[in-house]
Amino acid sequence: MLRPRRTVPTLVAALGALALGPVALLAATPADAAPKTGTDNTCTQASTRLTGTSPLAPSNLCVPGSATDDVSTLLVWNKPEGGKLDVVDYEVSQDGRVLGRASANAAAHTPSQPYVEAFYAADRDGFHVGVESRSFKVTGLAPQTTYTFQVRAVLADGSLSAPSAAIRQTTAKKAHRSVVTAPQFGAIGDGVTLNTGAIQKAIDACNAPSCVVTIPEGTFRTGALFLRSGVTLELAQGARLLGSDDWRDYPIERGYYLYPIPDPVPTEASYTAYLRPPSLLNVIPADNGRGEAGRQPGAAARGVRIVGQGVIDGNGWKRTAAGSTTDEAGNALPDYVASSAGKVATDGILAANQVIHAREAIDTMPGIVNRPETVSDSSIYGQYRSSLATFIGVDGLYLEGVTADNPAFHGVMFLDSHNIGVYATSHTTFNTNNGDGLEFGGSSHGVVANNFFDTGDDVVNFAAGQGKYGALGRSSQDVWIMGNYVRRGHGGVAIGSHTAAWVQHLLAEDNVFHRTETGALRMKSTSDMNGGARDIIFRDSAVDCMASNAFIASLAYTLSPSGYVSGGSATFRDIAVSNVSVNSNNSKTCGMADNAGKPVILVEAGPGKNADTVGPFAFTDVRFRNVSPTGIQGLTDSTFTRVCFASVRGGVNPWVLDAHSVGNTFVDVTPMPGGGAPTGRCP
Repeated sequence: MLRPRRTVPTLVAALGALALGPVALLAATPADAAPKTGTDNTCTQASTRLTGTSPLAPSNLCVPGSATDDVSTLLVWNKPEGGKLDVVDYEVSQDGRVLGRASANAAAHTPSQPYVEAFYAADRDGFHVGVESRSFKVTGLAPQTTYTFQVRAVLADGSLSAPSAAIRQTTAKKAHRSVVTAPQFGAIGDGVTLNTGAIQKAIDACNAPSCVVTIPEGTFRTGALFLRSGVTLELAQGARLLGSDDWRDYPIERGYYLYPIPDPVPTEASYTAYLRPPSLLNVIPADNGRGEAGRQPGAAARGVRIVGQGVIDGNGWKRTAAGSTTDEAGNALPDYVASSAGKVATDGILAANQVIHAREAIDTMPGIVNRPETVSDSSIYGQYRSSLATFIGVDGLYLEGVTADNPAFHGVMFLDSHNIGVYATSHTTFNTNNGDGLEFGGSSHGVVANNFFDTGDDVVNFAAGQGKYGALGRSSQDVWIMGNYVRRGHGGVAIGSHTAAWVQHLLAEDNVFHRTETGALRMKSTSDMNGGARDIIFRDSAVDCMASNAFIASLAYTLSPSGYVSGGSATFRDIAVSNVSVNSNNSKTCGMADNAGKPVILVEAGPGKNADTVGPFAFTDVRFRNVSPTGIQGLTDSTFTRVCFASVRGGVNPWVLDAHSVGNTFVDVTPMPGGGAPTGRCP
């Protein structure tokens, strides 16, 4: 059973105050008033960019990109919006027959739900905002069969809301399955044999409709693998895809450029681009992503899926002396050394092998555009480690169930891709250097639902190019992040620092952030990056035991060398935070560092930071307890409504704003700026 969420004033009112453009202004779709026709119910802009369209029923029932196979599908939906319904759960029906409730389904199918339930069991005084699960994994279906689905909200008094509009979804053709250990492929799961050729052969032979390549139980050592249209890679329970620790198994000529190279190539001395080695799993255009054409969503592949209960292990770093941490649910999570460019040779496995080779061979490394006279060691470290997975130019990409573990560089990267679903995955990369969970770069229409994250860097990160030329690229936009349990890591929902073509239209809701280090919502860029973030909704979430700040909007982020041409200042505007509870930042009471110098709301912008100001923001119905004061520079024209500080370290007034933070409004705020110390409780 889910905890009832607080009834709060409609978010639309808060968004309207910000003049939020498309997020607030698009009208409710009439399609939710009647059964939908057709069987393509992919979650598109209407579902990922908008909040709900009905005050009395769930709306925008849809299926994440490529989530339907021959025997199952995944449903997600928007909550009733703007009404007074006291929702505690959701009930899903198939062809008029009740399948069950969302919370029980999440407990059965996702790694996040047990952590969410344990979190609220420990919240004995009920301080935290409750969250909802709004996904449902439907199993036991028949191939090539059309089913009709609806969902109703379950209310606190046991009654049901009106139903959502019905959708009709058709399953795929019966899958053709190939196992990589079959004699025609010959993979061996002994953890020693190099299986790159055998597994790639199975992938290349996968030509039938609904084709599945299965990695069975065992440890299969491999180098870079390349997926393609229509292929599902399935990792069975007990299967581990173990990355080789030899740079030769990630051939640079099959690698990728992080961003397309402008044509003609920029002549500015500051512009440099590197051909990176491929990741363990890849979809990469034939031109390595150098040109725009191959990066168009769908140009490189369509309908790529990675599913199962197995592990994708990048073999990037050594573990700490302890090796693991027992978490709040009693599970053992791996702990990797927190390394750096200076220590990679000692701490790394694949990371060490790749960096050492690149240092030795840098003068002959191919694919460096506008090669500098000397390639710095920090550039080598930042460009020549393999990530866990890189997908470029894909339309229809789905990940479910798998565990992403120990990358040499980043975790899973979606670049210039479209219609993306990530459901019920686990990311155990703490504290691998740069070990982000999910990276969206120039990608759109995504659903990130009911995942578990314990990462070495930002958790769900959004980027959109750098500086003058990055501003010509594709925005990252229309992504919906819900029902996730976000544990250790840096920013939870992280935007930047690459923001040139804008990160926009994001909806993050019903997530729990526990022991996350640097911002549940972290926005970071620079005064020469261009673009920024706009139309961001962060709501209905619980934030607990942060290592530093809870909310960050900084234009003073420190960048490592990355070879871009400077542009104008980035900015952040039209940011709405509502119905969020924050307990403890920088506090020994929850086992984190005792660092009073980290403001719970950190804004670094404006003339004091040699950057543009930021705003408008709207903070509505947000409560804080046992936190540091704010530190706000360069925030303008923003509103704080029913924001309460129950307690602040040192018993001081929580509001610290600089002279450039002007035009801000405070309504029913406790305490008011300059109004004394907190009272010890919130309404």
